[in-house]
Parts: sequence; structure tokens; C-alpha cells
Amino acid sequence: MSRRRILGQHTLIDPLVIEAVVKAADLKGDEVVYEIGTGSGVLTDKLCRLAGVVISSEIDERLYIAALSSLNHPNLILIRGDGFEIDVNFDVFVSSLPYHFSAKFVRWLLSKRFKRAVVLLQKDFVDKLLAKVGCEYYRAVSALAQYALNVSPILTVSPNAFTPRPKVQSSLVVITPKHNAELSEEIKRTVYKLFAFRKKKVSTALKILKKNAALNYPLLPPDLLTKRVAALTPAEVVKLAEILVDHFG
Repeated sequence: MSRRRILGQHTLIDPLVIEAVVKAADLKGDEVVYEIGTGSGVLTDKLCRLAGVVISSEIDERLYIAALSSLNHPNLILIRGDGFEIDVNFDVFVSSLPYHFSAKFVRWLLSKRFKRAVVLLQKDFVDKLLAKVGCEYYRAVSALAQYALNVSPILTVSPNAFTPRPKVQSSLVVITPKHNAELSEEIKRTVYKLFAFRKKKVSTALKILKKNAALNYPLLPPDLLTKRVAALTPAEVVKLAEILVDHFG
């Protein structure tokens, strides 16, 4: 089995989709672009021609070494390592991510300041991000994304656009931050803890999570307590998480 398959990576090869990614990035020549997954370097090359600076990370040593040899742009910074662990400030994020990193990517992006992100993700995961409150696919990542981000799918991408071919369709999405929607790591963790009890009433979930919470119910909106966790709107679940963090530790 190839190293790339082990990492769950699929190289984007369709020139029309690559152009769609570049167009969606809407680069003006002065932005700092961050790309996780240099891969073959085809997309990286195009980004370098339009951006002020491109910072591209690659975890696969073989691909990193190949990129050092094949990409020759003065505005390119190549980094070997896990792109999510590298401290980078950027304006625009661009990537075709391995599918198993999707949820990790969203939580990571929620901690960043940026103008927009242009990302290829598994279509089923994008559907989860956009899932309506209370439906089967509405999860913690749905609530967090809908609270803090604008997620706009712009193109459905066939498996034929990649090598090796994935077994599922992908979506090209543009993500922009919502103003005044910053979320601390503690709030994000608390939202995930709440959704571990998504089918239970909020009051029941609180009794499990915070054994003394019942003594402090006056701090919580009464109508919220009778709802099931999966029926909470993004604003409600974040507000509940903030109350739990601020008052119950």
C-alpha cells in the first residue's frame, strides 16, 4: 500500500477543478495563502502566481522533497510537517484535505483569523456541516460551524477528479468567518461534550455532565432545559456552553 494511500490523500488532477479552486480563492496579489498538503505542487504553483506569499505544508517526506525540486517561486515557503500543528498567520486558506481530517480542520479553522477558506471536502461531511437543527446529521461540528462560519458549497466534484479515486463525491466550498463569533477551545470542547448526549433533554445531559448543575438551574433559560440537545440552535448550544464554562467550571 502506498504511503499516500495510508495517509488518506487523494491528489487533485482535474485541471477544471484546479482552476475552480484558484478562482474561488479570489486572490488579488497581496494575500498570504496557507495550503495544507503541497501534494504534486500543481495547485501550489498556480497560487504562487497570484498571491503575495504562499506557505505550503506537506507531511509526506517524498512529496516535500519533490516540491523543493520542482517549485521555484520566490514567494513560496515550503514546510515539512503536520499543517495543523504549524503556527501560521494567513489571509486565505486553500486545500484539498484528506477526508479523515475534515472535523479536525473545522475545529482548527474556528481558532483562526482569516478572510476566506477554499477547501475540497467530502460531500457527506459538507452536508453534515449544513444539517438543519434536529435532523439526524446535526452534530456538534454542525452547530459550531453554523454559529461561527458561512459555509457555501460551489461545486460538486466527481471521484474522477482525483488519483487515486476516492469512493465518494467531494464538494468545493468557500468558508468565511462570521463577525463576533469567536469560540474558545473550552467552549468548543463543551459543545462536543453536550452532543455526546444529543438525544437526551438538556436537563438530563446537565445532570450527567455537571452533577451540581441542578442546584443552579435559575441561571439557565427554563425553555432550554426541556429541549433535547439535538434540538438546540447553534446560538442556543453555544450560549449553554458559555454558561457551563463560566458558572460550573
